[in-house]
Amino acid sequence: MGANAIIPWNVMLKDITKEWIINHSVNVEAGYVNNKNDLGKETNCGITYVTAQEWKPDLVRLFGWDGKMINLTREMAWYIYDKGWWQRMRCDELMKIHPLLCQRLFNFAINGGRVVSVKYLQRLLNVLNRQGKDYPDYSVDGGIGPNTLSQLKAFAAKRGPRGIMYLLQGLTGMHVNHYVEISEGRVANEEFTNGWLDRLLSSTEFYARVLIVGEGK
Repeated sequence: MGANAIIPWNVMLKDITKEWIINHSVNVEAGYVNNKNDLGKETNCGITYVTAQEWKPDLVRLFGWDGKMINLTREMAWYIYDKGWWQRMRCDELMKIHPLLCQRLFNFAINGGRVVSVKYLQRLLNVLNRQGKDYPDYSVDGGIGPNTLSQLKAFAAKRGPRGIMYLLQGLTGMHVNHYVEISEGRVANEEFTNGWLDRLLSSTEFYARVLIVGEGK
């Protein structure tokens, strides 16, 4: 496995906090990269140039950023991940349902996009409700609002820890398929496909260890 992808084996469910999730994402994305095959072009700690420009006024005001991607710090990236991903995806509420579910959605949203990540969750929830017997279908709009949170809470209450486990498995499988599709559609993405799937393998091993042995109960 790639060293950046591995989740340390001494990490337990109780360790999965907001700080751990964001720090892990920053660590996985590593530092400054300018790869010609990456659509994001210049990135630093996973923050693309375009995203950095969106948050530039805040970064200049709060951190004194000079606008150069190579000088974007971990603290700046953390700020963007918190404001732009964690808060917009209502991750505090997701954490209350299950930390690993929150981690999976946040992790994929960093790399695959917020809307794409949430849509996969919404699609899964809509097919896991037994034709509406457990909770209603809702639109797949890519935003986590009251309806999606209500679905998740109903699913978790009905299916328990094992349900969370196969929900995670389902999401991971959809994320694998996403990476295959975008690599088929753009050959340059093959530069990154092994790394993407390596990260997913690392996450899958972690989920299995925590949940199968009962640490997630």
